[in-house]
Amino acid sequence: MQKKGLVFMWRLSLVRRAAAVGGRVKSSGSASLPYHRVLKMLHAEGEGLPAAGGVFEQFRAFYRQVMADKAASGRAVKPIEEFCGASEDVEPFALVMMKVLCDLQKMEDLRFLFAQCLLELPSPSIELFNVYLLAISLTDSFNQYEIENVVEVMRARAIHPDVVTRLSLFMLYIRLGQDYSVWWPEIRDEVLSIEKSGQRGQYPLLEVRLQHCFQTILRLHHDVTMIQECFDLLKLVDPKRISSRLLLPYMLLSANNAAAPPAMTVQIVELLEATRKVEDKTSECTSSRTVSEDAETERTNVDSTEPVLNNELTALKLMAKCAKWGDVASAEYVREYLRKHPGIISPTNQPAVSLLFLEAASRGAMLKEALAVLEDEVPETHCQPGPRPKMFLESRKVTLLNADPIMTLARFVAFGEASVEEGLAILEERREAGGGVSHKSLNVLMEAAVLLKDEGKASVVFAAFEGLGAERTSRTFLLLLLSMPDAASATARIPEVLAEMSDLGIEVSRDFLRGALELAIDAQDVFTAMQMVGYHEKRSISIESKLSIRLMRLLCLVADVDSVRQLIAALKATESPVDSRTVSLCVATFNKWAIPCDDLKAV
Repeated sequence: MQKKGLVFMWRLSLVRRAAAVGGRVKSSGSASLPYHRVLKMLHAEGEGLPAAGGVFEQFRAFYRQVMADKAASGRAVKPIEEFCGASEDVEPFALVMMKVLCDLQKMEDLRFLFAQCLLELPSPSIELFNVYLLAISLTDSFNQYEIENVVEVMRARAIHPDVVTRLSLFMLYIRLGQDYSVWWPEIRDEVLSIEKSGQRGQYPLLEVRLQHCFQTILRLHHDVTMIQECFDLLKLVDPKRISSRLLLPYMLLSANNAAAPPAMTVQIVELLEATRKVEDKTSECTSSRTVSEDAETERTNVDSTEPVLNNELTALKLMAKCAKWGDVASAEYVREYLRKHPGIISPTNQPAVSLLFLEAASRGAMLKEALAVLEDEVPETHCQPGPRPKMFLESRKVTLLNADPIMTLARFVAFGEASVEEGLAILEERREAGGGVSHKSLNVLMEAAVLLKDEGKASVVFAAFEGLGAERTSRTFLLLLLSMPDAASATARIPEVLAEMSDLGIEVSRDFLRGALELAIDAQDVFTAMQMVGYHEKRSISIESKLSIRLMRLLCLVADVDSVRQLIAALKATESPVDSRTVSLCVATFNKWAIPCDDLKAV
């Protein structure tokens, strides 16, 4: 069906060309000319195409008879000219009949007719070659030798190729796996020149060949710039050819192609939406003029409200592309589009859309928008940096970003064009305007202070919680500790911080305990580290394997066998992994110093 549709698209152009060439023929008796009969049959409803094919069968029978007479008499013959009645009728007949044979998929008959024309016509027009190249390009049966033979005939007959010829050869060679990209700039410039000078009417096949060229490079080429330039040419030369069937694969390709800018994809989505509306109106008008045979079918045709961007993964990939490029305008368009069509993104993946917009705003240096989406849309469970520096969509098992949006925002505040002070000013302005300010955005400013190792800025943000009506969390206190210049000073303040958290009724979280334990290990503070282990055991929170190994090695270094026993007991109580190699290292060290540790051998 798709191939038949492609064939149908060039019918009008070819009929126009045949009529133009045939306009030189005398009007007397023109209705009986073979190519006129074929044109009438093509315009007829029903059996027009098979009937037109019957004219070629008449020519074939005539050809056999003429060639038989030639064998008997030895005279020179021109079968097509004799069949048409005059030499000037040969090319119009060949053009329209080649179109018929292509529609009927009789390519060998088409090749035979083209070869016979070359034998009879001393100087065939370039249009004959263009139609032939168009016809064979609609099949998969051509090869390089056939194309080179056509080029050689043109060279021998001194027939100069036009822009349509070059477009055809460009496509055919691409389909044969050869790179002729160097031709494209010249082809593009010539098409622009033709359009500017208003000479498009001299190239009746230009529009359809541009469409074929776009479809070819869209399928086989990887040059994003060339694809976009060809699309722009087609839109300039013949906007009516921009259909939803043409735009949909382009949208999918650009959404999944990392080299294509997101603005291009958004432009295609907008154009596709507009085209769909026009097509729906046309379909509705057609349905209203036609007597409905099936009410359900008619209702389906008219009610075409499904969005063009209707695949969840494609939409998320497009948002991820906007995030990578820092294209806030495109990200805003996609986000609004998804809001208008709420069924595209599942509730589980809604936070991903907000986080991707947050990434785009951060990379696009738009701090106010980033903080707004963090406050209004990002759930509390997603508002702190994750364990891995990337954004992995668990439901789809796909990595959308090789970055953590929350950390990207924190880095933008710390090292980009923004600052912690600017962030506080934006949040104060938001508060005065009646908007809510929470620990989600303030903690990100604290994250920026941690990256800068600036305890002063962290303290300023910490103090701003009360003025902005935000509640501190255990993460807030941990970030205050992490902002200190060294681990020793941070570890020294852990008891004070724990006491303050207890006074405020803030529960010690897993995240805080992990961070505090790591600080204590970095500071080589065994007492505080074991205190954090006790908190883990008391709350049945598992201890990360990496930290338990580091702590056990530290205890081994200071030869603290009792703390090793306590640590192993806590690991077992919290169902945390116990590294046997590290335990063996401790046993070997303790034995070297004659420290009793036989009970550790059974671990």
